Amino acid sequence: MTPTLLVLASIGLGILIGVLVTATITAARSAGRRRAAALRPELPEVAVEILNEHDSFAVILDSSLSPVYANPAARDDARITGEQLREQDFLTQARRVMSTGMTETRQPAADDTADTVRVHLFRIQRRFLVVIAEDLGEEQRVNAMRRDFIANVSHELKTPIAAISLLSEAVHEAADEPDRVRGFAQTLMKESQRLGNLSRDIIQLSEAQGTVQPEDREPVPLRGLVRSEVDAHRTYAEQHGVELVVTEPPAELGDLVTLGRQASLGVAIANLLSNAIRHSPDGGRVGVGMEVTERACVVTVTDQGDGIPAELLPRIFERFYRVDASRSRAGGGTGLGLSIARHTMRSHGGDIEVWSQPGVGSSFSLTFPLVDLGEDPKSKKAKKARGSAKTKKIQKQASASRKKEVTA
Repeated sequence: MTPTLLVLASIGLGILIGVLVTATITAARSAGRRRAAALRPELPEVAVEILNEHDSFAVILDSSLSPVYANPAARDDARITGEQLREQDFLTQARRVMSTGMTETRQPAADDTADTVRVHLFRIQRRFLVVIAEDLGEEQRVNAMRRDFIANVSHELKTPIAAISLLSEAVHEAADEPDRVRGFAQTLMKESQRLGNLSRDIIQLSEAQGTVQPEDREPVPLRGLVRSEVDAHRTYAEQHGVELVVTEPPAELGDLVTLGRQASLGVAIANLLSNAIRHSPDGGRVGVGMEVTERACVVTVTDQGDGIPAELLPRIFERFYRVDASRSRAGGGTGLGLSIARHTMRSHGGDIEVWSQPGVGSSFSLTFPLVDLGEDPKSKKAKKARGSAKTKKIQKQASASRKKEVTA
């Protein structure tokens, strides 16, 4: 046999061996898939379709408690890992559900704040176990906030209610002593006002925490809103010996319009003004500035008060938190003003920031997103209509109402 024929024969033999090996591997894989299909029946299509649309973590385990399916939420969620599925407590519960067919639920441990997952286990078709996990972290946080809020409200209401009750009895007993009755009546009025302020702020906080629907939003001219609130607080500032200084952006920038509930936005500004005046020294100044950025207007209220220590700044927006509780209560503060302002701004697409230095003072900045109503004739006419009678009437009513509150 010539060398050429020998080489060709070797190549042909190699190709034949390769084809036979490939065929053998393919056949083995097909047989393995058939055996696996025989040992592990197909998943119920209805269950898979339902779990695919489920927002919570969901997996399906076979009779050996091995995962055979995970829905999209489970693929993107690491709350239950392979290690957790092999934990002894989980396996014991899973085997019990597989054997009895009784649905079981594992609740988060009450004494472990890090444990926030509730797990449901139930059997389908006697061959599969469905595991659904729900993260209750946000629900637990909201419930804790609600409990704290109710406890704080109860505590804050208890003092003025008890005082009014005792003062009413004292007035009744001193009916024949006009001087004592007048003294009791003055204190009674003070406690009644405190109770009224607290009730008002609780209502305003509830409104501020709600979502502002698109249909509830209206164009609000910020220049007019700031002027209205400043005018409403001038008498209150004079009573405290404080000067109000306002700085507005150039007139050529226009009305500076934002969208939202005008009354709510006015409350946010009013709360900052009353706080700044109340915490400023006699003869001090409170500055109100307006600065325009590309897409927003920032209204900053600056005082010359005692300032706030850096370690307390993260807490000042908490409900009922007071840096100086005795001074705040004496001045009529409820401890809700800053919390109302923050919730109001965030529900309107804005935010509130604070800078403070002890011995220097504090600055609170409200960021209002601006809207452009356009410059075509129809838009000009719309702006003029919105900014005329209705807006002036609302501003006048809000200003009068605020003036009564801050001068009472």
